[in-house]
Amino acid sequence: MKKKLGTKVRTNKDTGTSLKTIQYYEKNWEKIAHCYELGKDMLPVDPAWYRRKIYQEFLERTCPKSVLDVGCGGGWTVLDALKRRVDARGIEPVASLQQFGKRLLKQNGLKSCRIQQDNLASLAWLSPGSEDCVALLSVLPHVPSNRWDEIHSNIARVLKPGGHYVAAYRNELFDLFTFNSFTMEFYDKSLWGSQPGNDLRRNDGLSMLKSLITNPDIPGKYFTAAQDKTFGRLERVKSNPLTIKKYLQKYGLKVCRVRFYHFHCAPPLLAKRIKDFRGINHQMELELVDDWRGHFMAAMFVVESTRL
Repeated sequence: MKKKLGTKVRTNKDTGTSLKTIQYYEKNWEKIAHCYELGKDMLPVDPAWYRRKIYQEFLERTCPKSVLDVGCGGGWTVLDALKRRVDARGIEPVASLQQFGKRLLKQNGLKSCRIQQDNLASLAWLSPGSEDCVALLSVLPHVPSNRWDEIHSNIARVLKPGGHYVAAYRNELFDLFTFNSFTMEFYDKSLWGSQPGNDLRRNDGLSMLKSLITNPDIPGKYFTAAQDKTFGRLERVKSNPLTIKKYLQKYGLKVCRVRFYHFHCAPPLLAKRIKDFRGINHQMELELVDDWRGHFMAAMFVVESTRL
């Protein structure tokens, strides 16, 4: 097992995520700790189940010697790696989740000290080229966009040449599929965000577009399906799976694979009108993880890359 990270949690100024995000996870830690369970219908209660499946397949395919699991939540993915004889350790800033993770490892006959209470900023404390693999499975969408360059630079810095980086990103292209306020934002900020598109924005193009969509103001800016609507006021950074390769190249990270999860068989506003909506989504999760349709029908994607 590698040298321990700092045991003292850093202040909010250098955590890499906002205080509101940490408070949300602390308030809802129990639900998050059990996000990989199956419901009474034997379907996953949360899309995180599919992300974990992708991660397990990544571990089996790449066989890293060790892995640093940043934001490891309830410790399940740390346990996944340890069961595959990977020297895994996790860091988690939310105290309740970290304590749950420690209990989980202990219940499985493993050392609970492998999961420490720490945060994303701890990457800056690690030595260059010290890590075989770094995983961020539920972190980056909550990191402010003005911290992204710093965080990705640190990830690349701590990886050994040939080391692996695996992370989940929120899919910006999914907004084209929703036919609601997300779609409006995507046109306004991305499709019309170039210089030639300025006239479209100035000449009331957005109002004209709204006239074509039945629900242009639903569900609203930065909406989330989480029951605690305070979380919905937080902006979650979105990424384009078509441009993520170019972005990571800046830091010497070569993208090997992009895989999709959190599928929607139809725009979310139609969910209640489609029989077996969840069942169809489940089949998509199992069959279309590498399919081109994931660029538009999946709200999240996982990037697997290596350090050049």
